[in-house]
Amino acid sequence: MNSRYLAEEPVTGQPQDITVYPVYAVPRGITFEAYTEWKIVTAEGTLILSFPLLTPAKIQEIATMVKTRRTAYLARLGCGRIVDIIDAAVQQWLNPQYELRRRAESWLPSITGYDAGMIKLELKRYMRLFRRKELLRFLDEELESAALLDEFRPRKSGGMSRAYGPELIFQVSSGNVPGLPVWSLVMGLLVKSASLMKTSSSEPLMAVLFAESLRQIDPELADCIAVLPWRSSCHELEASAMEASEMVVAYGSDEAVRQIRSRLPDHKRLVSYGHKISFAMVGKEALTPDRYVDTVYKLVKDAGTYDQQSCLSPHSVFVEEGGAVSARQVAQLLAAELQRLQLKHPLAPITREEAQAIQALRSRYELAALGGSGGSVYGSKPGTEWTVVYHPGGELMASPLNRTVHVISCPSLEEIIPSLSRHRRYLQSAGIAVGPERLQRLADALGEAGINRICAIGQMTRAAAGWHHDGRYNLLDLLRWTDLEWSAEQNAESYDPDAEQG
Repeated sequence: MNSRYLAEEPVTGQPQDITVYPVYAVPRGITFEAYTEWKIVTAEGTLILSFPLLTPAKIQEIATMVKTRRTAYLARLGCGRIVDIIDAAVQQWLNPQYELRRRAESWLPSITGYDAGMIKLELKRYMRLFRRKELLRFLDEELESAALLDEFRPRKSGGMSRAYGPELIFQVSSGNVPGLPVWSLVMGLLVKSASLMKTSSSEPLMAVLFAESLRQIDPELADCIAVLPWRSSCHELEASAMEASEMVVAYGSDEAVRQIRSRLPDHKRLVSYGHKISFAMVGKEALTPDRYVDTVYKLVKDAGTYDQQSCLSPHSVFVEEGGAVSARQVAQLLAAELQRLQLKHPLAPITREEAQAIQALRSRYELAALGGSGGSVYGSKPGTEWTVVYHPGGELMASPLNRTVHVISCPSLEEIIPSLSRHRRYLQSAGIAVGPERLQRLADALGEAGINRICAIGQMTRAAAGWHHDGRYNLLDLLRWTDLEWSAEQNAESYDPDAEQG
């Protein structure tokens, strides 16, 4: 395994304060011959994560098993029943005393490095996305009727249609945001697909815990899911999983997605979620004397949650001049709020390369400021826990993340939109703070530029149920359709023994 935070230290002893936990989930009946263990020292003792040693043959065995269980059980379940099972599992997660939630809150900070308070708050909010009413919103948003997943349904144009999910989805998850793999697993279950998930070494735990919570509610449904960890460099394991699957759903960097696409057989489908950039826009009406403090606080929530690692987090903030405070003052206020956030929810440990990227960015713009650019750099000292770069003008800028934000002054928000189109491929979300008379006009322009989600500032990392991820569908992209045409229906009527002859 390879992780920013996970200590790759083989365990030689078994002290009394050690907790050993299997970071994998497989159907009943699957066994492993050997394991590898990694030790993590937590505030509550030593946690040992147990990983099975895998072979291509074992991947094939597991894939065959989950497909068999899916055919025997999941494919026969009504969609409403699947929703009820997921909801029952999620209701347990909403209980602060639930054992698996307590494990997540206790162990994820040590595994990921994220602040414990932040994980506790965000995990609860995230799991609410999968309650029954939210799942029904997913289904109603994308399908005319959820019954299309259960049976052939009449079409307005004549004939009937039914939707089918893949027999098996190979899911390649990322570990930048704890719990993200749960989204992918749930989408697979809603379309009645078995899942074989490769977890990230940065966060191998949450998908396993969620699978376990499903097992507590419905063991047969849980048998349709396999969650396994292995190194990204183990191409022979990946090839085995691809061969067994009908579709691949991949999260990760553009390079990671490109590598998967290059190795995927032509007849296999790929749904990928790669590198994206989000930004915020603050109009002068959000910078009045009674509003600007709250506006800055909301921006910090967006940039600080999970240390900006989500594709929904803002890299840049465009600030319109003409308010009670200038864009430069917004940058200064943002820096002060980020310092307060650091005291409350410290930045997760970062790699040397990440720290060097932040230092290089600081040096670049500090040198430009000395040269008379008019910009400024505000940063934590002596470390790189947070950085704000003020620009007196300019276009959308990417951030090295880890609470590093560009604040860009502009005469009007409308003026910066034309420059966004050149970044269309990478645009994700826009957090916006403007008055009602401007909102629709700006939304239309942002949509034309390529943005696929527009929300209030302070809500950028909290996508609503049923949102169009990367401007696409969550469920429809997984489905294939079968049409039963009207001609077949009419022809069948002619073979009815009681049909009129004439």
